[in-house]
Amino acid sequence: MRRAYLPVVLFLFSLAFFSTASAQPAGGNLPRDLTGGAELVFRRPEDPKTEAGGGRITGRRVERNPTSEAVNAAHVLDQTIAKGNAARSAPTPRYSEAEIHYREATQQDPNDPRGFAGLGNVYLDQGRFKEAVEAYSQALKLQPDYQLVYMPLGFSLVRLNRYAEAIEIYKKLLQFDPDDPEVYNNLGYAYNHSDHFTEAVESCQKAISLLGETGRAYKQGLQTREEVLSQAYKNLGYAYNGLKRYNEAAAALKHSTEIEPKSATAHFNLGLALYNGGRFSEAIEAYKEVLKLKPGLAQAHYNLGLSYVAINDKKLAMEEYNTLKGINKALAEQLRAAIP
Repeated sequence: MRRAYLPVVLFLFSLAFFSTASAQPAGGNLPRDLTGGAELVFRRPEDPKTEAGGGRITGRRVERNPTSEAVNAAHVLDQTIAKGNAARSAPTPRYSEAEIHYREATQQDPNDPRGFAGLGNVYLDQGRFKEAVEAYSQALKLQPDYQLVYMPLGFSLVRLNRYAEAIEIYKKLLQFDPDDPEVYNNLGYAYNHSDHFTEAVESCQKAISLLGETGRAYKQGLQTREEVLSQAYKNLGYAYNGLKRYNEAAAALKHSTEIEPKSATAHFNLGLALYNGGRFSEAIEAYKEVLKLKPGLAQAHYNLGLSYVAINDKKLAMEEYNTLKGINKALAEQLRAAIP
């Protein structure tokens, strides 16, 4: 006879980090500060363009008959930005030097957004997200169609937990390219973290549909199309879990495990969705897959033990407890307290 699952905790695992503090009652929603490996589509932002590097950014007004003084000023500005680019892109980035050059560019021409974009990139690279937001916002104030700024600005806002603002940035970016799956994925991520799960479902489904129809790989990231698709399914599973639509969450996460069979994260969160939906035997199999990939993952042993408790298998639950004692004593004691 199966036991009703207990008011104890399950842990969500992220490839980026673990967090035993982000616990929740079994059957509840995923913690808001973890996404189980589903992340934003992102790579290191591009350097602002210079005349020598492919031309000025589009959309800037150019004088029809510039004076020699204006031409010289533009050349000096390009050189300053190029110096900032070189310092930032060096094998060992020289961020202080890059910041000096980009700041000088903003003084040489306060109406040119490129210096502010460069500053934003330098700040983002160093995790100075508040300053990055200020710099990128100034660049967009000067030139609202400066598309390359939108993605790093959205990323910086998310890192500051300013999800509502990030959502607006991603929506604006979609006005330039309404069929970009990476933006829909990021929009779904931001919606998830502001508890707008219905909107998150719609955004993630749109990303999945676009990837399926066009085969379009990520433009911004280094990931393959398959990795992007897996990420979108993880975000979709998160959204369904937030709506307590656990079977649909499990179906989405199942797709993720099929795309990335060696992703411990995908299997882990599949187990969580199955557990939340009362499908304990299936959850057990999912956690076993996790432990094949990550044998020492304490959270997986813990959740597997709870799943055994849910089907009233005390013997196997105790085996997980004994294993867990050598990995994480605190979690082991929590598991032992849940075993009747």
